[in-house]
Amino acid sequence: MAIVGSRLAGVIMLVDLDNTLVDRDLAFRTWAQHFIQDIGADPDDLPWLLAVDGDGYTPRADVAVALRERWGLDVSVRYLVHRLLFDHLPFVQPYPGVPAALDALTTAGVTLVVVTNGTVAQQDEKLRRTGLGSLVTDAVISEAVGSRKPDPLIFRAALEAARRHGGRGPAWMVGDHPVADIAGARDCGLLTGWVSHHRGWTGGTPADVESPRTVDLLSQMMP
Repeated sequence: MAIVGSRLAGVIMLVDLDNTLVDRDLAFRTWAQHFIQDIGADPDDLPWLLAVDGDGYTPRADVAVALRERWGLDVSVRYLVHRLLFDHLPFVQPYPGVPAALDALTTAGVTLVVVTNGTVAQQDEKLRRTGLGSLVTDAVISEAVGSRKPDPLIFRAALEAARRHGGRGPAWMVGDHPVADIAGARDCGLLTGWVSHHRGWTGGTPADVESPRTVDLLSQMMP
């Protein structure tokens, strides 16, 4: 199922940020390599740090505690949380073709709202640095609404934001996480598009459309 042609006018598209529009994992990996080198730790500890990070889903304070314990770092948890939140942002880049695809969708009349877990300061900075903030209609961030995906509250907040900007449906959610993005959105009655990154689907009901790359998935939805 794809949305095509004149049907795009008024369509609502909620879209995840990390590992959907931007390659958050590559940015974090790049920073982690520098961090390990800077503190004089074993480069072979990189897989451990990436596993603890959990693709960004592990609470930052928990990651900070783990770093202090593993390497005996004489710094506060608060200091490490700040570094975990912000030090990788200079390395964050959109996936190839994503800015042009977003521009084409908004030009065609789609109301695009980013819906993302994270802090307002961090996620707003990603949108600013990458230029994606100017290509979407709005952004709904979990810290601001007090709800994290897959909680229905954050999806409802994003839908309300889209409707304030003239979106009238149908409503889609595009994301990479099977539970936070796809199952959460489907439970709210949204159509879903899954960015698989070449993974096999292991959840329950699959997404309405899927593709290994974000740009290819968005292209299915363009006129």
